[in-house]
Amino acid sequence: MKSIKTLSVSVVLLILCTSCHFNKGKFVITNASDFKIDSLSINPNANHETISLDKGNSIAYSISMTEAKTDGSYFIAFKNTENNTIISKSFGYYTNGYQIEDEIKITVLNDTILIESKFDKPYN
Repeated sequence: MKSIKTLSVSVVLLILCTSCHFNKGKFVITNASDFKIDSLSINPNANHETISLDKGNSIAYSISMTEAKTDGSYFIAFKNTENNTIISKSFGYYTNGYQIEDEIKITVLNDTILIESKFDKPYN
């Protein structure tokens, strides 16, 4: 009886711990441009946080997708500090507030933004 109780508590704790990661969008952003990136955001992002990224640097970036209850596409926007312009692009797809990919790699170049979806598990 004690082992069933322990197993039940363990399962509940495991579900609670892993459920925190389900509504996260996971990105790796690389600045391969000749300028510094400022005020970068990817929406939907419930935390509405922005980041800066020096040229030549990369960062792992997660967003909270708790406000995204429907299907939609992501939207990236940032400021090019060299000429003070805003660059933006719509990309990808999420469903019911969940990221389909395991990770999305974003590479910012001087004249474009490259998007690469990474899937760790094949879908059958």
